[in-house]
Amino acid sequence: MELLASGRASAVYAIDERTVLRRTGFDIAGEVRLMRYLRERGYPVPEVYAADGGEMRMERLHGPTLAHELSTGRIGPVQCAELIRGLHDDLHRIEPPTWLATEARGVDLTGGTRGCAVLHLDLHPENILLTEDGPQVIDWTNAAAGDPEIDLAVTWAVFAGVDATLLEPELAASLDLLLELLASGPSREALNAGVAFREADGNLDATELHRLRSRAAELRR
Repeated sequence: MELLASGRASAVYAIDERTVLRRTGFDIAGEVRLMRYLRERGYPVPEVYAADGGEMRMERLHGPTLAHELSTGRIGPVQCAELIRGLHDDLHRIEPPTWLATEARGVDLTGGTRGCAVLHLDLHPENILLTEDGPQVIDWTNAAAGDPEIDLAVTWAVFAGVDATLLEPELAASLDLLLELLASGPSREALNAGVAFREADGNLDATELHRLRSRAAELRR
């Protein structure tokens, strides 16, 4: 099978033009259950055909990631932020299932005043595919239920860990604007919870953690 993508926790292989296989080292029954729940309610997630243990056979999506389009300049930072916010808003309108956890990585996700919603908790440009049928959201490993503002704050925290010195000057400027745009929504309490959730990610290295904490400290001033 052809390897299409790999990350810190999983790898995706092409089976054919219609199907991919995602392999992880942990049980994904809860993730599969939520993906099917969201798809039944019209949210843009790939269809899951079958799952067993840490393997999932699902719909193969064709199209670039939002990250790729941002890096090439075909999508600017303002449009990127609007797309991300729109996907968050649509997700947060869906009533969360009662079985979805409201705490993760030791962080209580129910704080704030905007009620309880389904949270993706990793909704960034690498997890958004731009298909002919519109954007599709992948990688629901971290999903939980809680305050919608915390979901936005986690997205900000993902961007806050990016090393701007490794980017082209235009992209570095885009990163600064994206951070500004994404920070304008969540409350201070939600941002603190989002940063704490991201800090507890065992996959972050020391430099990512330092950048996140430095940018969070600047934001709190």
